[in-house]
Amino acid sequence: MLKRKIAAAALGTAALFGGTLATAAPANAATVVGIFHWNSNHTGSTFTVSAPGTTSCTTTLSDSDFTSGFTSAWNDEASSHRGYANCAIKVYENAGQGGASLPYYVSASSYGVLNDQISSARYS
Repeated sequence: MLKRKIAAAALGTAALFGGTLATAAPANAATVVGIFHWNSNHTGSTFTVSAPGTTSCTTTLSDSDFTSGFTSAWNDEASSHRGYANCAIKVYENAGQGGASLPYYVSASSYGVLNDQISSARYS
């Protein structure tokens, strides 16, 4: 009972002073590996891609750490991106990492001729 009162007091103090209490990460945590933007120069609405677990991409571009497609609302809409968790991103014109592509970039402010043509991506 005393432990509960102490825990409740600590929680109340943290809430009172705007503090936070540390908690363990959930077992099904995910890591953000990329954020895509509707417009060039990283502006407009965003589409966030997360990979399962708390891993990051490797330091080499000769492998593929993750792949993703886009929801129907984002298919052929992305215009720029930023990679996270040590990930560089290669974007593709077609689903399943097919068709024309751009090289791996950690940050791409514009897709040039592939603007609004992106349907999938590879992360390395």
